[in-house]
Amino acid sequence: FSRIYKLIESELLPAAMALRSHETTYNREMQSYTSKQMIKGGLVGFGTESNHEKKVLQMVKQGAQLQRNVDLKSAQVKDKINAMLAKYNIMATVALESRLLMKYSSKQKQGNTALDVVGIQFHAIPF
Repeated sequence: FSRIYKLIESELLPAAMALRSHETTYNREMQSYTSKQMIKGGLVGFGTESNHEKKVLQMVKQGAQLQRNVDLKSAQVKDKINAMLAKYNIMATVALESRLLMKYSSKQKQGNTALDVVGIQFHAIPF
């Protein structure tokens, strides 16, 4: 199991840590988003998008890419672990945790659910 631990630590953990760091920074930026929204040179209104707004849009885009990186890395790690454990009749799956997302519109009946990769689960394969 030490090879599996090292695989997770070296391949999956860096992608997960990059995503977590990005989420923390994004949350800090969003705390002051509305006060910096649509203001440039003392003007307020259409066509005066601030650098802050552009930064937030870039952060959203990068957050989606970092989430995708975690998904892809977790699939790769799971596949490598399954190759290592097949002869022992043990199967690995990606462990997921769900969390509710806030509603972004009053027209939504309910908020969406996000699934986060939280690790690897192991299952015995019955004969």
